[in-house]
Amino acid sequence: DERTGLVVNNKLQTTNPRVYGVGDCCSKFKFTHVADFMGRMVVRNALFFGSAKMSDLLIPHATFTTPEISSVGLYEDDLDDKGIAYKVFEKSFSDNDRAICDSATTGMVRIRVDAKTDKILGASIVGAGAGNLISEVTLAMQSGTGLAKLASVIHPYPTTGETVRQTGDLY
Repeated sequence: DERTGLVVNNKLQTTNPRVYGVGDCCSKFKFTHVADFMGRMVVRNALFFGSAKMSDLLIPHATFTTPEISSVGLYEDDLDDKGIAYKVFEKSFSDNDRAICDSATTGMVRIRVDAKTDKILGASIVGAGAGNLISEVTLAMQSGTGLAKLASVIHPYPTTGETVRQTGDLY
């Protein structure tokens, strides 16, 4: 397709099931880390009779601006559109001792959870190091670790990573 690139199915196969596509040529996700995992998926599916699907990937995003912006999972608009009840927990970097020491208090961690449980549905982080901080939330989502459990993880002091734990404390 001249506008969108190579057309592939959920297993990244083209119309010829022995030919696969990965990366920018066939994905709306134009990130190196996504292309890496697409390539890994193709190797498993093509050589080891795997059944991995693109739709199963949990893809974090990071934009390296000042301040950095990162996210994973569903946004509030997505949850509203799908009719999913949720709660939002937010902790400002202005309350974090490391951010204060570094004069980097602009930003926050916002985590969206299921309204009835602590299952993390999505998160957004804005601030210095947001691209690094989103990985902890991505791991929690991938492993089914809820927000309450994140609150019990000891973080070194003083680090901005504590802001993720402190957001868990709000649950």
